[in-house]
Parts: sequence; C-alpha cells; structure tokens
Amino acid sequence: MLPAVAAAVWVLGACTAAGTDPVVGGATAAAPASVSAGTTASAVPGPDPATTQPDPGMTPIEAAPQCTTTRPLTGKGRVPLDAVFPGAETSAFSAPKEVVPGPDAADPARCPGGLPSRPHCDGLVPWTDQLADAFVPASRARRLVEGYLLTMPKQAGNQAPPESSAGTKAVTYSLVDLAAGDPGGLVDYVRAAFASCAKAVPSRVDGVDALVGTVRSEYGAGSAEVVLLRRGSHLVWASLDGSGWEQGEEQRALVVLVARLL
Repeated sequence: MLPAVAAAVWVLGACTAAGTDPVVGGATAAAPASVSAGTTASAVPGPDPATTQPDPGMTPIEAAPQCTTTRPLTGKGRVPLDAVFPGAETSAFSAPKEVVPGPDAADPARCPGGLPSRPHCDGLVPWTDQLADAFVPASRARRLVEGYLLTMPKQAGNQAPPESSAGTKAVTYSLVDLAAGDPGGLVDYVRAAFASCAKAVPSRVDGVDALVGTVRSEYGAGSAEVVLLRRGSHLVWASLDGSGWEQGEEQRALVVLVARLL
C-alpha cells in the first residue's frame, strides 16, 4: 500500500534511423583521405544545420504516458505523530504527498489496467500488488495519500531495526478519495480482500462502520490489526503493527485516524 506532468509529445530528437551505423565508444568519424595530415577537423566542411532536413527514415519515439501526478497535500491526509503516539521517545514518520490522475489517465489506450480479479493475500493491504502509479488509474480514484508513523522505546537505540525492537508500534495508512459512483469498483474489491485476506468482521470505530481483521506482523508481533473505514467519498485502510501496544492504545490511534482522515 502507502510519497512528472506534461502533455504527451512526439520526441523527434530521440529517434532511431534504419540502417545507420552507431558510433562506438563516443569516437568521432574519421576525416576524408583528401584532408592532409596537418589539417584540423574544424577545417572539414560539414552540413549546414540550418538547411539539414530530418532523415525520413527516422522513427519518432512517443513520450511515456503520464498516468499520475504526485504533488503536495491539498486536503486531508496528514496525521500528526504526537496525536497517535503522545510522548514518543524514538520515532519516524512520513511527510505524505498525494497521487492524483495525470494528464493521460482518462485515455485507456495510454493508461490501461484495472484492479486484479482476486486479491493477492500474500502481499500488503489492500492486496492489489500495485504501486501508486498503477493503483490510481486502475482504481479510478481521484486521490491517494499514503503515510506511516512509528515509535519504539528509547533504550532500543537509534541503530536498532524497528522490526526487531521489542516495544515498537507502527501505523501505516492510506486514504483514497473515490470518484462519484466508484467506477473502478474499489470499495467492493477492498471489502472482499479484507474478508478473504484478513478474515475481517464488521465493527465500528468512533461511530464509523468498519471492517477489522488481522494479518501477519511485519514487526515481530504475533499479528497486526488491519482496519477498513469509509465515510462518504473517503475510504481509509490502516495497519496497526508491533509489540508495544498497551490496552486501549490501538483504539485511540484509530479514533485519531477517523478524525484526521475522514
């Protein structure tokens, strides 16, 4: 789950020409035999750039499609570390950005694809095995924000890997702004994935309907709790992992996510 825009153009400067021998190792072409040994290369007349025409044998190379754009946050999506982990001693967090459809996203020929036919339960929430650049056009989402927050005891030391430090707590979250009517079918996909991959059951978090399940821990705990929340056009999924959670702390963290993301 979980940090380039321009109209597509024809690039004539980067093209290939059939039958043209490549220059090897950056060497320049040899001077004609009629040039005396004392004549410098600059004395050899060459084509006038002003009158040179493009080789008709050149094949234009189309610029790569721009299916997404990554930019600073313009709406919901920022979750303060101290709101989730008050008094954290050693911590790490992301400065989330938002990924939105790029200028070519509406063209299915340039940005094809969709959500998988079934969830990839051996991966991470939401079990699509798609990075943000593929997930946004596939899900037809209007916006994706991903972030994480982590804390571990000070005595663990700054050099200790969080996944091997007892007492680590980590929250990973994603916020999706759905398009009207959810044309990509993301809500149904994620609900089915939570039921299949996390054995999630209905619940409520701070007055919001939720699905809550468990998955394999990435931070040395017995398991991690995963939660799916929706309010209006906002869809949120989160993972609460680690071995350092005390009684009631996970519920408090979820309340913060509801307040900040929904």
